[in-house]
Amino acid sequence: MERSIRCRAWRHRFCRVIMVGLFLCLSFAQTGGASAETAAEILRRVDESRALRPQFAFEMALTAYQSGEEIDRYTLAGYVRIEAEKAQTLLYFLDPPKVNGQKMLMRGDEIWMHFPKTKNVIKLSPIQILLGEVANGDLLQIGFSAAYQCRFLSDGEAADHWCLLLEARENEGANYQKIILWVDKETALPVTGEFYARSGKLLKRVLYQDYQIVLGKLFAMKVTIHDGTQPDRYTVMQYMRLVEKSLPVNYYRKEYLPRFTYVPLN
Repeated sequence: MERSIRCRAWRHRFCRVIMVGLFLCLSFAQTGGASAETAAEILRRVDESRALRPQFAFEMALTAYQSGEEIDRYTLAGYVRIEAEKAQTLLYFLDPPKVNGQKMLMRGDEIWMHFPKTKNVIKLSPIQILLGEVANGDLLQIGFSAAYQCRFLSDGEAADHWCLLLEARENEGANYQKIILWVDKETALPVTGEFYARSGKLLKRVLYQDYQIVLGKLFAMKVTIHDGTQPDRYTVMQYMRLVEKSLPVNYYRKEYLPRFTYVPLN
């Protein structure tokens, strides 16, 4: 009798252990367990995919459309230098002739512009429109993590995508008050984003497209930016070339901007 009671008690404890184990396994399966990534870690992976090398360069076409018809187009060269997770970017405008020779420099949240045949360097706002729906900050900013704090939005999440809410940090040079970003779970690459003003107004919808392997990383060679209130107005940023390229550090100073000239990418 006593042995039977002990057996039943042992079996009861054993079942409880099994049930607790199953519960923990299911919990880890649902949350990703100890290896589950935080929203901030995912955002850092997104930033890493956009920073191809500590120094790289690109040639890009910017084309503005309305109702499917091309209305304006720029081509330009860009040179990026990343130090301590902060990017510095130089742009040199190539075409059309009306913008040839214009130059732009971004260091942190400061943007400077120089026009041919002038001596002065002009300070710009990152939110000022460059072409169509593309603002200065859209083209020049490489990463999100420094300027935005991040958390998950569960109501926007899908089986194959994370939905991240990026909210501007104070005094960190964020171009937008908030961004809702959908990220592919398999690759941690951005798929689409919604960019909002401080008023809550939707300014633009962005599609990250045509991923190709560049310098060993998958990179969105095409970015389409739609106007938040007029979807028939959109601008396409198309990368034509991306290469590893180093420029002297003094080139990334506003004092040097009047002397800076186009550096071929080959």
